[in-house]
Amino acid sequence: MSEEYTTNAHDLAEAAKLQAQLEQDSNANNHNSPSPSSSAQHQYRIPSVSIDCGAYKYVLITALPPNSSHNKPEVFVHSKRGAQYHRNVAEPLIPILKQSGYTDIRIKGGGRILRCDDDNIIKIFGYSYGFGQADHALAKDVVERSGKFVGYTVSWSNDGY
Repeated sequence: MSEEYTTNAHDLAEAAKLQAQLEQDSNANNHNSPSPSSSAQHQYRIPSVSIDCGAYKYVLITALPPNSSHNKPEVFVHSKRGAQYHRNVAEPLIPILKQSGYTDIRIKGGGRILRCDDDNIIKIFGYSYGFGQADHALAKDVVERSGKFVGYTVSWSNDGY
């Protein structure tokens, strides 16, 4: 049985600090836009979907891709086994996005994802105290479009925690 963690004042403060840092980074990038020739040295394709098997916290993150000629952000749906809080899911992904040249990184919310390989189902539900409720319909669409879970039934609900 997994240990259940309850969001506390410290986690809320850390989530707010992470959001504020991303906002500050975004504002700095808007004023000092890098030229296309100054792309990140460590650029590689980051999977839009990473869902650990089981029921875990997830975050929905948007980011502008490097050297993008349009302002359409990519959307990332990531869950992480063992994450005590939603920020613990976001924290490892954000530096990878930055190092790969992504800008305007935003945590759009969170919830939980249940992935059951035995039954070929993925259920997206709940919310994050620190980041708010993610757009689960968008998360479902990203999961389905990723092609990683062909043959799975993907559903979402705003119910539950």
